[in-house]
Amino acid sequence: MPKYEGTNTGRACDLLVIDDDAAQVDLFRHILVKLGLPHRCYHAAGGAQALDFLHAKPPYEGVPRPDIILLDLNMPGLDGREVLKRIKTDPDFKTIPVIVFSHSSSDSEINAAYGERANAYVGKPEDIESNINLLRELDRFWLNIAQLPD
Repeated sequence: MPKYEGTNTGRACDLLVIDDDAAQVDLFRHILVKLGLPHRCYHAAGGAQALDFLHAKPPYEGVPRPDIILLDLNMPGLDGREVLKRIKTDPDFKTIPVIVFSHSSSDSEINAAYGERANAYVGKPEDIESNINLLRELDRFWLNIAQLPD
């Protein structure tokens, strides 16, 4: 894989990826390294694990509060829709930017996600180049343009 230029100004962030597809998260981690981006990528394989991570319940004691959450909607068990609702109604977590990424381009899915206060909705990348572009653009916007809450 060729080395791709990232745009980060040096600020590392803690990124929580909530997705039942572990290969997707491994790919994100690999791309972050190849882009030279200093972000730490944490993984929760489902909705229940994500909530345990956020509340630092076992086995997630001592994990940092994520700066950004990437959330897949379609997961078994507690799905992304419910996780989004719980995050955005919890006073401790509602200010964390949540970027929904999904294979669905249905207007009703997109509207529902924004209705639950998702900060962005993006199509789930289908190939490596799209994954690279997604992470590069997330880095560019969320860490170089937007000002994140403490």
